[in-house]
Formats: sequence, C-alpha cells, structure tokens
Amino acid sequence: MLSQLTPRTLFNNLLVAILFGVLVPYFKGIEYLDLFLLLPYSFLSLFFAVPLAVDAVFAEPNRGAPLGPLFRAVGIGWFTGVGVLWMGIGTVSLRSGRLVAPPIAVGLSLAVMSLFACIVVVALAAWTANRMDNAPLAKGRLRMIFLLLLVAFFALPRLLHQDTVALLLDYLTPDGIVRATLILAPLEALAAVALFVRAPRR
Repeated sequence: MLSQLTPRTLFNNLLVAILFGVLVPYFKGIEYLDLFLLLPYSFLSLFFAVPLAVDAVFAEPNRGAPLGPLFRAVGIGWFTGVGVLWMGIGTVSLRSGRLVAPPIAVGLSLAVMSLFACIVVVALAAWTANRMDNAPLAKGRLRMIFLLLLVAFFALPRLLHQDTVALLLDYLTPDGIVRATLILAPLEALAAVALFVRAPRR
C-alpha cells in the first residue's frame, strides 16, 4: 500500500497537512474550535483514504474488493486526517499560549464519525473503481462528488427555512454531536457493508 504513494501524492498530502493543520488554524485562532468548522475538518481523512483505496482496487488483477488493502487505506486515511485535525488544535494552542481543545466527548465523536465515514467512502471508492476504466477517472469522479457535498454543506443553511436550520444547528453542540454520532455510525456501517457486497463488477 505504501509503495503506491508517489512523490506527487506525498507532496499533495504534505501541502494539505500544512494548509489545514497549520495555516488555517493559525489565522482562525480560537474560531477553529467552532463545531461548524471542526465537523468538515474531521472528514479530511477522506482526502487521504480515497486515492489509496482506488489504487488498491486497480492493483488487483480481477479487481473486486480486496478487503486487506482497503482497510489499510481506511487506517492510513483516518490516522492522517485525525493527525491534521490535532495539528490544528496544537497550532491554536501554541498561538494562544495555553492548551485549547474541544471537550473529550466532542473529540471522540468526531474521531468515530471520521472513522466510519472513511469506511463508507473507501467502500464507495471500491464500488466506483470497479465501474471505471482507469484509476484517474475513478478518482476524478469521487473528487467531484466530495466537492459537491462540501459546497452543499456550506450552502445548505442559506437555502433551508430558518426553523430547519435551527433544528440542524442543535446538532452542532457537544450533546448534539454525540447524538448525531450514535445515529450516523450504525447507518454508515450498513452503507459500507452494502457497498462492499456490490463492489465487484457485474
């Protein structure tokens, strides 16, 4: 798996780590700990996991869903993404001159959601890769999906009714993020199983 990390991929990953783990938190300061920012930040793991998952599928002669390499992609992507998130917390702490961090329940919830999201997205990457002709095409398709989801996340509050927005914002509190994790984690697990089962080309 690690042998598939090209110099270009390493450079891109390092650039993302510096940008989102140092520069953005430094300029945001304490605002970095706002859950509206931490939540999408916790899904940075997907950026690292998807290319590894696609490459793992194309490395197999008959494709399918090679579970060993795919779960290594999950582990590497998740660990790297969480590392970048905590780099940001460390950057804000250094700038503030004291340790500042989200509550333990929030940190654990974000880590769990990130892990299960990685599993779902790696399963989606395997499903997509088995239906594409080459790895760059599969990666491009997945990047487009993630870009649309990111735009929707930040644009959604402006499009929804105020009452609906207020209801959603209830989940951007420490208690709310724990409740959301308890709801989403099992759903993500079921979605991942379904995608892994259907990953082989039909």
